[in-house]
This record gives sequence, C-alpha cells and structure tokens, in this order.
Amino acid sequence: MELFLKSLWETPWWVYEPATVTALGLAYRCFNLIEGLFWVGFAALVAKRWWHARQSWLEVAYALAFFVFGLTDFREAYVQSAPLVLAKGIVLALLWWLRRTILQRYYPNAWF
Repeated sequence: MELFLKSLWETPWWVYEPATVTALGLAYRCFNLIEGLFWVGFAALVAKRWWHARQSWLEVAYALAFFVFGLTDFREAYVQSAPLVLAKGIVLALLWWLRRTILQRYYPNAWF
C-alpha cells in the first residue's frame, strides 16, 4: 500500500509527449491552454475592477488566485499529477471563499 501511495503521489498521471500524443491528448492539452487563458482573463477583470473601485485588498488576492489557477491549467497542459490536482483544489477553495466574502461585504446587490 505504501508503494502504491508513493507511486500515486510521485508519478505523473499524464504527460504531454509531442511524438506520441493522441487526438484525445492533444484535445486535453488545447482545452487546458484555452482554460488557462480564461482564468488569466478573469484575473485581469478582477484587477481592473479593483483598480477602479478599490473596495478591498481582498480583490487583489482574488485576482492573484485567478491568475494562479490559470497557471495550474497551463501546467496541466503538459503534465497532470496528484500534487497538481491538490494545488488546484486548494486554489479553487480559496477562489470560492474569496468570491463569497467579497460579494457579501462589498457587492451585496450583485446578481452574479
């Protein structure tokens, strides 16, 4: 069991290999690259909102969390592993908490 857990944690689940990539692997890679662009775009929108409204420094953290989540997708386009999935989960939980906190405190009438 210990060997299995060590292997699960240290061995990548998927690696992009240009010479042997399948159509599904190429689609997975492209999806992650495009998704990463969207998350970085969300980071830019949140940063712009903060720049104009300057409600809270939490919005800066929110923008950075979006940016980091985008970076994890760029990484996932090349390799997927347990540490990466764990990191994505942590950043996603942080995004959820920041969104909830910011909307409740500073934008209570927001419909989104």
